Amino acid sequence: MRALLIDTMENKTEVVEVDGLKDYYRLIGCNTIDIVSRGIKGKYYDIICDDEGTFKDDLRISAIDDMGRPMLVGNLIVCGAADEEGNLTDLTEGDIKHIGKFTNVM
Repeated sequence: MRALLIDTMENKTEVVEVDGLKDYYRLIGCNTIDIVSRGIKGKYYDIICDDEGTFKDDLRISAIDDMGRPMLVGNLIVCGAADEEGNLTDLTEGDIKHIGKFTNVM
């Protein structure tokens, strides 16, 4: 699956190919994931994140809400919204441009 890795530890963002839990754990640097759906200017994406990230000593905020409150921490994998069967989907070039336009990750 084509996704966007927001790497807060290395302070970089890159397009990656991910294939399941092993890739999620490796790229995020965790043992327990969560998948949340978040909107960016009217378009929704699924975000794979560290479910226990707020318990870590070296907390790195990776996403805030429109009021500046921390919403997600640590590395994130952003992919397209899940399909009708609940499967995560690829990001398109248009999605990547949309994310870059309305965030400060690219």
